[in-house]
Amino acid sequence: WDSLLYYAGLFVLQEVAAAMGLLGAIGNALAAYIKSQPENSQLGVAVTLLVWVSSFASSILDNIPYTATTIPVIKILAKELPDTLPIKTLAWALSLGACLGGNGTLLGASANIVTAGISTNRGF
Repeated sequence: WDSLLYYAGLFVLQEVAAAMGLLGAIGNALAAYIKSQPENSQLGVAVTLLVWVSSFASSILDNIPYTATTIPVIKILAKELPDTLPIKTLAWALSLGACLGGNGTLLGASANIVTAGISTNRGF
């Protein structure tokens, strides 16, 4: 039950962040920073930011709720700069970063949390 309550809380937190406009603010701030870069390097900057920020955030948070939370952000980026930031490339960068971060800590991936819960119940 602990794992289920943990995930329920994370998804509630995600919806609260979206309702407060936090995701839109993050997406707009990233878009403004990327727009300030030269056009020929905007894609590289966006991919680098997504991979490294996702890696770090996914090692602290669980990677599934983090990815679900960040999808609206990459949609904003692709909408703001449709010529230089293809959504498929941004989605791959998010996926790669979240996957890397999931291996960073115990809280990084769902399988880690479930395994920790089972181990605790078995006395390990």
